[in-house]
Amino acid sequence: MHFKCCNIYARVYVNRPGTAFVGWCPRCAKKVEVKISPQGTDERFFTAG
Repeated sequence: MHFKCCNIYARVYVNRPGTAFVGWCPRCAKKVEVKISPQGTDERFFTAG
């Protein structure tokens, strides 16, 4: 995940129920949550505003 807020990359992980990827910016602690779609995606990198 690319965090635009601090221009840094960090990993995000699947939550316990398996419904979303959740992570925090390592510099400013801004939270990001990306829902998991049943259709999925081929993308490997995402950007959080």
